Amino acid sequence: MKRRLCLLVLSTALFSLVGCGNSSQGGNKKVENNVDVVIISGQSNAVGCTHEEYLIETVGQRYEAFLDGYPEIQIAFNSWTKNAPNGDWNNGPFTWEIQNRSKNDNFEKVKLGQGNGINTFGPEIGIAEELHERYANKLFIIKLACGASNLKNDWTNRTSKMYPILIDFVKKQISNLQKKGLTPTIKAFCWMQGEGDSWDGYCNVYLDNLRTFVGNMREDLAGYSGGKEIPFIDAGISNAADWPKYKEVNDAKEAFAAESENNIYFSTIDAGLHTNQEPYPTADTAHYDSESQVQLGHLFAEAFEPFLQK
Repeated sequence: MKRRLCLLVLSTALFSLVGCGNSSQGGNKKVENNVDVVIISGQSNAVGCTHEEYLIETVGQRYEAFLDGYPEIQIAFNSWTKNAPNGDWNNGPFTWEIQNRSKNDNFEKVKLGQGNGINTFGPEIGIAEELHERYANKLFIIKLACGASNLKNDWTNRTSKMYPILIDFVKKQISNLQKKGLTPTIKAFCWMQGEGDSWDGYCNVYLDNLRTFVGNMREDLAGYSGGKEIPFIDAGISNAADWPKYKEVNDAKEAFAAESENNIYFSTIDAGLHTNQEPYPTADTAHYDSESQVQLGHLFAEAFEPFLQK
C-alpha cells in the first residue's frame, strides 16, 4: 500500500513538472510588448492643412474609414505654426503657437482632424490606411511639426526654436508608451519640409543644414533606436509657384539621401502629387490636395515599412 502511494505521489509530481513545462510555452509565456515608433516632422504639409471635406469626392467610400479612424494605429501629435505679426518674414519678430494637439497630449487613434485644426489632416491618415492591418497595435506615430517654419532658422541646431521642442515631445511620448508597459523603438523619422527654404540664402545651405539637423536628431534619440541608426525618410517638396527654389531644395535632399543607405528620398513630383485643385474656387497651392495628402502618407509608409519589425 505504501509502495502504491509513493508511486502515485511520484507520478503526480512528474505530471506537474510536465504540465508546468507546457504552460511556460503556452498560457504562461511572457507577452511580447515591443512596439515600433515612427516620427513625423517638418512644416505645414507635415502638420496637415488639407481640407477633409473634399475626401468625399476624391476617395469615395474610403472616406468613412478615415472618419471612423484607425484604433489599430495610435498617434500623439502637436501641431504648431510660425507667424510674423508685422508681415516681415525675413527679420521678424516671430511668434509660435500650438494650433492643435492630441487629447491629454497622449496617444489616440489616427483619424481625421489631426492637422492644424479639427477639419484638416496630414500624412498620418495615409500611413494608417496602408499599415493598420499588417501592424495592428504594433505601430505608434509621434507627430510634431510647425507650419511656415524653415530648416535654416527653426530646426537645424539644438538652440533653434523648434528642435528642442521636437526632441522633448518625442521623449515624453516614448515615456508615455513605457508607462503603458510597452517597449518602444524608433524605427523611422519622416520629414516633410523644405518649402520654407526654397529661397535665395536658404536653399544653398539646405544640404549642410540637413546634415546637421539629422545628425543631432540621431544622436539625441539614439537611446530609443535599439542600437541602430534611425532611418531618415525625406519627401521632396512640390513644384508649385509658391516655392521658387524647389529644385535646389529637392536636389539637396536627393544628395543627402545618397550619403547613407538609411537616408531615403522620394519625389512627390514624380509621384504625381498635386496642390492646385482645392479648396474651391481658389486653390491653396502651398498645400497638398486631399487625395494627394493621403498618397503622401502611403509613400511614407512604403518607404519606412522595410524598417519595421515583422
